[in-house]
Amino acid sequence: MSTTPRTPYLGTYMIWLLVGVIGCIVVLNALSLIFGVAVGGGAMAAIPPMLAAMKVGEKWARERGVVPPSDQAWRWSIVAAIAALAFEILATLLYLASMGGPVTWSLAAILAMGLALFTVVVIFINRYFLVLYAKRVLKVK
Repeated sequence: MSTTPRTPYLGTYMIWLLVGVIGCIVVLNALSLIFGVAVGGGAMAAIPPMLAAMKVGEKWARERGVVPPSDQAWRWSIVAAIAALAFEILATLLYLASMGGPVTWSLAAILAMGLALFTVVVIFINRYFLVLYAKRVLKVK
C-alpha cells in the first residue's frame, strides 16, 4: 500500500480557496464603499478556484518536479471541485439563514442546479490552472 495520497495538496487548495473567497468579498465591499459600484458576486465566483488551482500547480511542480500526469490531474480536479462544492453548500446555507424566511422547493431546486453546474465548471477550471501553472514553474526552472 502506498503512503502517497491520491489527491495531494487538497489542504493547500482549500486554504487558498478560502483566501480567494475572503479576498473577493473584501474587494466587492471595497468597490461598493469607495466607488459606489455594485459588482455582481457571480462575476467573481470563478476567481477563488482559479487562485487555488494556480497555487497547487506551482507547489506540485516545485515539490515533485513534474507536471501532474493527465489521470492524476483529472482525479485531483474532480476531488478538489467536490471539496469546493462542500464549501459552497456551507456558504449557501449560511447566506440563506441570514436572509431569514422559508426556503421553497423551487428555490432549493434552482440552488441545487446552480451548484451542480458551478461544480462542473470548477472541475475544468481546476484542471486547466493546475497543469498550466505546473508547466509555468517547470519552464522557468
